[in-house]
Amino acid sequence: MNFEWFFSKKTVWQDCRKNKTLRRIVILTQTTIIFGLIIAFLTFSIGFGFKEIIKDKLLNVQGQILIYKDNSIKSFPFFSVKKKNFLLKNILKSNLVKKIHGISEKNVIIYTNKKIDRYIFKGLYEDYNPVFFQYFLIKENSFKKKLLCKNNILLSKKVLLSLGLNLGSKIKIDFIFFNKKGNPVLISKKFIISGLYETGIPEFDDVYIIGNIKYIQQIYRCKKDLVERFEIFVSYENIKKKIFNKIPKGFLIKTIQNNHDLIKWINIFDVNIIVISLIIFASVSINMIVFILILLLERIKTVGILKTLGAENKVIHKIFLLYIIQILIPSLIIGNIVGIILLVLQKKFHLILLNKIQYFVDFVPVSINISHIIIINLSVIFICFITIFFPSLFFIKKITPIKVIEFE
Repeated sequence: MNFEWFFSKKTVWQDCRKNKTLRRIVILTQTTIIFGLIIAFLTFSIGFGFKEIIKDKLLNVQGQILIYKDNSIKSFPFFSVKKKNFLLKNILKSNLVKKIHGISEKNVIIYTNKKIDRYIFKGLYEDYNPVFFQYFLIKENSFKKKLLCKNNILLSKKVLLSLGLNLGSKIKIDFIFFNKKGNPVLISKKFIISGLYETGIPEFDDVYIIGNIKYIQQIYRCKKDLVERFEIFVSYENIKKKIFNKIPKGFLIKTIQNNHDLIKWINIFDVNIIVISLIIFASVSINMIVFILILLLERIKTVGILKTLGAENKVIHKIFLLYIIQILIPSLIIGNIVGIILLVLQKKFHLILLNKIQYFVDFVPVSINISHIIIINLSVIFICFITIFFPSLFFIKKITPIKVIEFE
């Protein structure tokens, strides 16, 4: 058996049992490493979990870019759905576009016994962005096979409660239509509330009613393939990029305003992860320096005896490194087990809940990434060895048997 390993193994735990001060320092050091690992796991997992769910979820509330016709130019205000290919080839850089859907939006009025208010009817085709329904549809009428077929509509939970209605209730919606003379005309249609959605974004939940686009096409007496505008979805990485090749005359472009705030909010998580990681690694470093200094002072007599017996500095230094390994390994094992268990429990059971209005999600999202776990472990190991390597090496070189006798 290797002498350094044998010596360190036989003495480190005996010293802890005999010396209360050293035992407290060892326990404090191990506790710091354990909690440092757990906090680092939570910081990385929650930070990246928020970033992923924001990018995957909130970027699918509605398209980040709208393309529609300029009303100041005398032309029919509707596009053909076939225009989608034209947009991808001539106006948009198609490699930066994730999805593009034809939609129509019209102002409507809803009147009930409790309330009368103005909303926006968002007309969609049935193949509209399925991610929207995956994330934001919270309840649907089980008797209806398709949400947007026939006269079915979706209301936000907030609007449903404000109108005093229920899922499956019938509702009359007045579409505001302007005739050739420019006078407003109300055209009424009856609908059935077939589902509820909730995005957590008041600007969307407070005003949008979602239904089939065919009702707007019928009111304007349009063909079935005509839409008022195109809604373009891009990935988070492409939001800042210029996705337009050239904008032809007669086309207007509108970007959704909350993208700027969304980018700033996502970037905050990067800053938080860096700051918290630095604090954790700093506390581990300080604790390890204090530990190694106390350990060296406690073992100064042993160092003198080993040098008297002819042990070289590198042999003694190796013994102290092996001390640290024996203290570090249990801390790493416990920290990893506890940290991963907490992450798995939160990911599976959503134990910690959030206010959906403030955070856009109703639970703390967690992203378990093996590479992050490995990086955190390697960083802790690296910091521990760096913080003890130079102090112990410098200290051991300075110790001589004569100094040990004088010290005693």
